[in-house]
Amino acid sequence: MWGARAKAPSIEATQYVSSIGFDDRIALDVVRVNIAHLLMLVKQGILDKEDGKAIYKVLRRLLQGFELKRELEDVHMCVEEEVVKEVGVEIGGKLHTGKSRNDQVATALRMRAKRFVVELASELLKLREVLLSLSERHVNTIMPGYTHLQHAQPVTLAHYLLAYHDKFERDFHRLLDIYRRIDESPMGSAALAGSSFNLDREYVAKLLGFSRVQENTMDAVSDRDFMIETAFAATMIMTHLSELAEELILWSSWEFGFVELPDAYSSTSSIMPQKKNPVVAEVVRARASHVIGMFLSALDILKRLPMSYNLDLQEVTPPVWLSIEEALRALRIMRGAVEGLEFDVRRMYEATELGFSTATELANELVKRFNLSFRIAHRIVGRLVKEAVDKGLSPREITPQMLEEAARQEGIAIKVDEQLLRECLSPEVCIARCKVTGGPSRESVNYMINKRRLELLRDSEALSDMRKVMEEIDVVMESEAKRLGVA
Repeated sequence: MWGARAKAPSIEATQYVSSIGFDDRIALDVVRVNIAHLLMLVKQGILDKEDGKAIYKVLRRLLQGFELKRELEDVHMCVEEEVVKEVGVEIGGKLHTGKSRNDQVATALRMRAKRFVVELASELLKLREVLLSLSERHVNTIMPGYTHLQHAQPVTLAHYLLAYHDKFERDFHRLLDIYRRIDESPMGSAALAGSSFNLDREYVAKLLGFSRVQENTMDAVSDRDFMIETAFAATMIMTHLSELAEELILWSSWEFGFVELPDAYSSTSSIMPQKKNPVVAEVVRARASHVIGMFLSALDILKRLPMSYNLDLQEVTPPVWLSIEEALRALRIMRGAVEGLEFDVRRMYEATELGFSTATELANELVKRFNLSFRIAHRIVGRLVKEAVDKGLSPREITPQMLEEAARQEGIAIKVDEQLLRECLSPEVCIARCKVTGGPSRESVNYMINKRRLELLRDSEALSDMRKVMEEIDVVMESEAKRLGVA
C-alpha cells in the first residue's frame, strides 16, 4: 500500500510482501466484512444512502467471485480496486471510512477460522461414528493390551477402539472451545485505536455472525491466538491420527497379523509381488510431522512482536491454513481406511493367550484369596512366569504345583486348585472381572458405547447450530440492505 507519504515500492518489493498467494481462503469473507461495514456506515448516517447503494451493488457482485491480481499487494486492495473502478474514487473511496486493513483482515481470518473449525469438527464426527460402529461389532473380540509394546493385560478390540474414539472426541470439544474464543469481531478497531466516527461495532459483529465484539482495539488487530489455537487443534488431530496409523501399520504386519487394510488404501511393491504395504497410514504418520512443524513455525513468529499490528502477522496465516487443510485430508482418508478394516479375531485371541497377559489377575486373586500383600503376590507370579518362559510353557500348561512352588520360594505356603488357576489365566474371565468404570468388561464397554452415542448426537446438534449461523450471514446482510434501502 502506498499513497502521498511514500512512493510506490518496486515490483520486487510488492511481490515479496504480497499475501495474494494465500488470500484466496479469505477473499469472500473480506467482501462480507466490507458489506457489513458499508451497511453500518449507512445506518449510522456516516455514508449517504445513494453512495451506499452504488458500492453495495459492486460488493454483491464480488460475492460471486473475483480475480486476485498479483500486481496488487493483497485481497483488500483487490476489493477496493474493483469498487473504485466501477463507481469512482469519490464514491468508492468512502468505503474505507472508519476501517483499516488491520481490523478487516483480523475479522476475515476469524470468519474463515470458524468455518475451518466446523469442517474439522464435522470430519471428526464422521470418524467417531466409524469407530463407534466398529466397537459395537467387536465388544467380544479379545486381544492383548500393550504397554511398552509388550503384552500387558487382556482387553477387547471394542475397548481399544473406544480409546481412539475418546481421543478424537477430545479433539472435537477442543475445537468447540476454540470456536467460542474465535467468535469475537475485531471490526471497528481500525488500525489499532478505533475511530472518531460513530461506528456501531456490535451491529457489524451481529451481521457477520459473531456473538460479541473483541473489546480492546489494540488486542483485536494484533491477536492471532485463535490462529495458533486452531493450528494446535489440527496438530493434536494429526498426532492422534498418526498414533492410529502406527497401530494399523504394526497390526497389519505378519508378526502381528491382527488386521488387513482395504486394498484401496494400500499398495504393492514394484519388485516383491507378495507385498501389501500400508502406504496411506505411513504417509499420514509422516505428514503429522509436517503439521507439527507448521504449528511451531506459526507460534515462533509471534514470540517477539511488539504491540500492535506488524506485517509479520501475515506470515502466520499460511502455515496455519496448510496445517488445517492437511488435517482435513488426513481425517477423510483415515476414515475410509478404518471403515474398511478386516480384523483377524482368532489371531488376536491367540496372541492374548500366549503373552501371559493374565498374570496381573492371578496376582490379584492371590491377594484376595490368601490375604497377601500385592508386592508379595507380584513376586510370586513373576517367578511363575519366568519359570514358564524358561521352560517354553504356555499359560495353559502352567500347573497349580508350579504356582505353589513359586510361593514357597517367597516363604509363603498356599494350596491352589486347578479351577482357581484356570479362571485366573483365562482372558475371558480377566476381562469379565474388570467391571471398573471405563474398563474392558462387556458391561463397561456397552455402557461407554451407549453414552458416546448420545454424546455424538448432542455434538452433531451443536455443530449444526454453528453451521447455521455461518450459512445465514449473506441472507441476513441482504435483508438488512433492503431494510436500509441500499439493495
